[in-house]
Amino acid sequence: MGGLGDCNCDHCEEVMQPYLDRVLTAEEHAEAETHLAGCTYCRTRFTFETELRVYVKTACCEEMSPELKAKLVALRLPDA
Repeated sequence: MGGLGDCNCDHCEEVMQPYLDRVLTAEEHAEAETHLAGCTYCRTRFTFETELRVYVKTACCEEMSPELKAKLVALRLPDA
């Protein structure tokens, strides 16, 4: 994996999720950090992805109201 420090935004996009999941090697992580430090676009994407993860995690933990459950059941297609 190389090129993140060279402002390779396409590659940064490819490693964004693994970076957020903390599964990159130390070298890959350092390359991502270098790129994010110098690239406003990717830093903005990183912020968005981080906030989206928080939102999804929060939304998944909230109990669904009985009314919403009933509406979703009514929308369900019959088994084919």
